[in-house]
Amino acid sequence: MDKIGFIGYGNMGEMIIKNILEFNIFNSNEIIVSNRTISKLDNLKEDYPNIIVTDDNKYLAKNSSKIFIFVETPQFKELILEISPFINKDTHIIHVCAGLSFDNISNIYEGSISQVIPSIVSTFNEKYEKSSIENLNNEKLGVSLISHNENTSDDDKEFVEEIFNEFSYIEIMDNFIKDNEDNSLEIATILASCGPAFISLITNNLADKSSLKSGNSIDSTKTKEIIIKTILGTLIQIDTNNLSTDEIITKTATKKGITEIGLNYLDDNFDELSENLFEILLKRFDEVKIDLDDEYSMVK
Repeated sequence: MDKIGFIGYGNMGEMIIKNILEFNIFNSNEIIVSNRTISKLDNLKEDYPNIIVTDDNKYLAKNSSKIFIFVETPQFKELILEISPFINKDTHIIHVCAGLSFDNISNIYEGSISQVIPSIVSTFNEKYEKSSIENLNNEKLGVSLISHNENTSDDDKEFVEEIFNEFSYIEIMDNFIKDNEDNSLEIATILASCGPAFISLITNNLADKSSLKSGNSIDSTKTKEIIIKTILGTLIQIDTNNLSTDEIITKTATKKGITEIGLNYLDDNFDELSENLFEILLKRFDEVKIDLDDEYSMVK
């Protein structure tokens, strides 16, 4: 029987493989995991003895009808060239490489390809699963962005979408992308994939600064806790449609009060900050696209 193959056990690979196993999406005896440093798979093999582990990508490709590729974007070309002699037109490739287009890959492999941009916040969280917060009424965390090339069958599309829908919310980016010049995927990637890191940085900064401004009478651990609980409470109100973002602003701010002064300051300054952030990130996406187009065009 054909297996389901997973190549790469870095941050995203480990997260997704563990999610699949924790949520019992596949039986462990259906899975092959390949990693360049096979010792990194020792704990996985110990927890799931029926999983096949290897450092031989060719062996995995020969024995898998569906192959998840969890390598960084610059490593993808070498890997797909390595396994391409051992896959066929019916093999379904699922990768997580941001910036890599289906046109790039078609120079090497023209079969069924899906791209998933996952979020690190979709990591299985046993504490969250047992949480007493009833408002968070399911186990989904984060947003996974999914795209399919024109050769992906409906069955293959459903296969990928159902997996990620088990532990994250999904957005099918095919519904938004109009052409190769469209930047919908890049914008969504910034929000869903980069966003957790940005939010964490802002949280750290606010925690440190507020602790400092208190003369360290409130340490940064406590200020961070206050911020996190406040963010969580705010998001629950918004996510459950109990209060809208505008309602929260209106109900919190009083005329000439502290909140209004802060809102006015943020409103005056945040637009430029967010505009500059998107500008530099989209510029980097364009640079990566040009480099990848050049690199993959040489394969023809």
